[in-house]
Amino acid sequence: MRFLWSVLFSQILAVVIAQRSPISLDIISGAPASGQSKVHLTSSATGFDAPKALPINGSSFDWYYFDIISEDSRSSIFLAFFLAPISSLWDNLPVFPTAVWTDAFISLPDGSALNLDAGGNDLIVMTTVNGSSGTLNGTGWGWAGVPDMSFYEVIIDSPETGVQGTLTFKSTAPAHFPCAPITASGEQSFMLGSAPFGWANAVPDANANVDIVINGTEVKFSGAGYHDKASILAGNWGPTAVDTVAKSWLWGHARFGSYTIVWYDLISPDGSEHVSSYISRKGKVLAASCSNMTVRPTGANSVFPPVFGSGPPGGFHISAYVEGEGQLELDVNHTTLILGDSNITMYRWSGMVRGGFKDDRHGITLDGPAMYELFAF
Repeated sequence: MRFLWSVLFSQILAVVIAQRSPISLDIISGAPASGQSKVHLTSSATGFDAPKALPINGSSFDWYYFDIISEDSRSSIFLAFFLAPISSLWDNLPVFPTAVWTDAFISLPDGSALNLDAGGNDLIVMTTVNGSSGTLNGTGWGWAGVPDMSFYEVIIDSPETGVQGTLTFKSTAPAHFPCAPITASGEQSFMLGSAPFGWANAVPDANANVDIVINGTEVKFSGAGYHDKASILAGNWGPTAVDTVAKSWLWGHARFGSYTIVWYDLISPDGSEHVSSYISRKGKVLAASCSNMTVRPTGANSVFPPVFGSGPPGGFHISAYVEGEGQLELDVNHTTLILGDSNITMYRWSGMVRGGFKDDRHGITLDGPAMYELFAF
């Protein structure tokens, strides 16, 4: 497995050198800096998936997030590579004497769950054109992405802890900024909300596979994959602790029929609501904007906006207008509560979406798997 990691990394590097493509290398220490962190909240010609908050200090945060959910939504995995001290995040996270670490959570059809984590001395991130690759030194955990972000692989090679395997992601939907597709001209903002809260969605949907062995037990399934410049809860980074840039958010992604949807409904500290709406079909972006979408809790505890101390809602309803397609109405229903912590008002589910376009004369109803969450401070 360690050999496989070096080969994959070398192949990407060889292509970049042959094509004379832009490349950057960041070595991010696990020891937080005492100075100010510089945060990049606007786009450039390259570096879409590059680190956005450097150096790490006591209040900055930055991370890479990946997940895969099976087509029946009963198997799932999500993991994040954190560039963040615990002080800039939230309670009840693993405690490491380092600001570069990884955390993964696996949910299985029999109701069992597995949690894996590791802390490293430093995280090395290589950005080639727009794609990123990284290795968390001393852990055997890393990821590799090709320059156009069409393919990513997460590799875990930690025989000393009994974990080895891969997650692969073949993108089916183009990347996007919060308010525009990646193809949009001119400078684009990574900022979502009125506070400095950044987000970049490199892989809104992917044909993905999990092939991991954990202490002799094989975990293997395929389904819908996702990757963003992101947290274990959502894709974001910033210069201050996370609870100072957001009061709450509803985030998720789903695949239904030939469509992909990614939603983000965030309440900023000043109480203003901000949404990011992304919908694609067969690899074509139909909507990528910061308007024309609402996400609302349904059933029990359907409080909006979510507030600290509120219980988990029964589900969610998404309403989005798509130019040329009409009004999309989707209901999100839970399959599994993957994580729930009422002390910090955080809930994450796997589930199914069901619905369609109201103006569809055929009245077609589609469904598919979803991964989504609610978080309130």
